[in-house]
Amino acid sequence: MHWIDWTVLLLFLAYTIWDGTRQGREAHNIEGYLLAGRGMPWWAAGLSVMATQASAITFIGTTGLAYVEDMRFVQVYLAVPFAMVLICMFLVPYFHKVKAFTAYETLEERFGLKTRLTTSGLFLISRGLALGAVIAAPSYVLSLLLGLPLAGTILIIGLIATIYTMFGGVAAVIQTDVKQMAVMMFGLIFCFGLIIFNLPEEVSFGDAVYLAGSLDKLTALDLNFDLSEKYNVWSGVFAALFLMLSYFGTDQTQVQRYLTTPDVKQARKSLLMSAYAKVPMQFFILLLGVMLYVFFIFQPAPISFRATEPIAETEQQILQEQQIAAEYQQAYDLRQEAALALSSDRSPAAQQKFVEADQVMNDARNRDLALQAEIRQADVNDTNYIFPYFILQYVPIGLVGLIVAGIFAAAMSSIDSELNALTTVSIIDWYKRLKGDGKSEEHYLKSSRTVTFMWGMIATFSALVLGETRSIIELINQIGSYFYGSILGVFVLMLWVKKANGTGALAGLLSGMLAVFTFDRIFYNEALMDYTFILPWQGVSAGYDKAIEFLWLNPVGAVTVVLVGYLVSIAIPKDQ
Repeated sequence: MHWIDWTVLLLFLAYTIWDGTRQGREAHNIEGYLLAGRGMPWWAAGLSVMATQASAITFIGTTGLAYVEDMRFVQVYLAVPFAMVLICMFLVPYFHKVKAFTAYETLEERFGLKTRLTTSGLFLISRGLALGAVIAAPSYVLSLLLGLPLAGTILIIGLIATIYTMFGGVAAVIQTDVKQMAVMMFGLIFCFGLIIFNLPEEVSFGDAVYLAGSLDKLTALDLNFDLSEKYNVWSGVFAALFLMLSYFGTDQTQVQRYLTTPDVKQARKSLLMSAYAKVPMQFFILLLGVMLYVFFIFQPAPISFRATEPIAETEQQILQEQQIAAEYQQAYDLRQEAALALSSDRSPAAQQKFVEADQVMNDARNRDLALQAEIRQADVNDTNYIFPYFILQYVPIGLVGLIVAGIFAAAMSSIDSELNALTTVSIIDWYKRLKGDGKSEEHYLKSSRTVTFMWGMIATFSALVLGETRSIIELINQIGSYFYGSILGVFVLMLWVKKANGTGALAGLLSGMLAVFTFDRIFYNEALMDYTFILPWQGVSAGYDKAIEFLWLNPVGAVTVVLVGYLVSIAIPKDQ
C-alpha cells in the first residue's frame, strides 16, 4: 500500500483504541460495564447487532462466495424477519421483565443450576471456538494485503479489540460498532460504484446484470427440496429459522445488545432494524460480488487471486502450468469478445457463445488451482482473496487505506462483541453465581476486565494456530449449527412446555447435542445409493458427501431437545 493508505489505516486504528477506551470512564459497576447501565438508544444497539453479525466474514467471504458461485447464500437470511418478530413477541419482554444480565441465568429458576451452567458452558465453547476463526480468517488475507507477517496481523486485530473492550466495556463495543458499521458500508457502496463506473462505455449497468444473469450468477432462490443442498428456500426459511431464533434470541453476543436498552419498546426497535435491513444488505453485498465477476470480464483477471509462489515443481508440472495459463488467456479473450457482442446483440446464439467461453475459462482456472494444490499439498482456494485483490489494484490511493480499515473494522466489530459476551457469561453465570454475591462491585468490575483480557488472549492464541478455511462465512455458521438448535430447544421448554423440569431439560440438551453429532456424520454416495456413518477421525471415501447439510442440524437439535425433554420430564417428575 501507499504511505498515504498506511497513514489512513494507522489513524483509524489509533482512533478506535482512543474512542473505545474512553467509553469505560462512566462504568462504576458491572451493570455499567456489561450493560451500559441499560441506557443505550435503540438505533445504536440495532447497528451494533448488525455490525456484530456483518464482520469481516461478510466483507470478504460473502463477496467472494457470490463471485465463485451465485447469490443463493441470501436464502440463509430469509428467516431473519420471522425470527425477529417471534423474539420481539416472546423473549425480549421476558428478558427485560426479569432484568437479566445473560440469557442463561433465566434458566436456573425453572430448571436449576446444572441446566444453566451446561447451557452457558455450551455458549462459551461455541463462541470460544468461533472467535479464533473470526480473528484468523481475515488475518490471512490482510497479511498478504499489507505485506505483514501473519502473526503480526493477528496480534494487531486481537490486541486492539481486546484493549478497548477491556477498558470500555459494552459501551465501547456498541459505540465503536456504530462507527465501524459506517466505515464498512461506505467501503462497500464506494466499491460498488467504482465497479459500475469502470465498466466499458458500451456496457451499461443493465447490460452487466444481463451478462450475470446469462451465467446464472443472479440465481438467488432454489425451490428444490434437498437436505444435502446447502442453500435452498426450504433450508433458508425453515432450517435457518431455528438458527436465527437461537442466534438472535439465545446467543449472548446478540442478547446483550438489546439488554442495554432502557425498555422493551426500544429493545424491539433495535431488533426490527435488523429485520428490515439484514436481507437487503446481504443481497447488496452478494450483488457486489456478482458485479465484481462482471467487472473482471472486461478487466485483467489473474488465474488465481491469491498470489503464491510454488515451493516445488517438476518439469512436467511447469509445462502443464504454462499450457493451462495459455488456455486460460485464450478463453479469457474469447469470453470478453463474446460479452461485448452479447451486450449489443442479446440473441440466444450470442448468449450461448458467451456462456461456453465462460465455462472454458473457468475450467482452465479450476485446473490451475488443482495443480497448485497438488504442488503445495495444501488448499489454494482464493475465494477470500478476490475482493481484497480488487481493492489493492483498482481503488484510488487514500481510499485503499480507508477500505482496508473497513475490513479491520469488520473483524473487530465481531471480536469486541464476542469478547464482551464471553466475559458477561463467565462472570455472571459462573464466577459470581458460584462464588456468591459477597464481593464488592469494584471487585466484579476488575474481574470483568481481567476476564476480558483472558478471553482476548485465548482467542488471539487460537487464531495463531488455526489453519485457513475455504469460506469464512460458512465456517462460522457450521460451528454455530452444532450448538444453536440444542440451546434453542432448552428455551422452548422453558417458555412453552409447562411439564418440563430440570432433569428433562438437561437430558434433552445432551440428547440434542448427540443427535446433531450423529446426523452430521451421515454420508451418502449417490452412485451407490449408500448411506454410511463416518466418525471425524475416519477418512471419507471418494464419492461420499454429507447427507444432511449444516443448516438442518439446527431443527434436528431443537426438536430432539424438546421431545426428549418432555418425555423425560413426564417419566421423572420434578419431586423425584
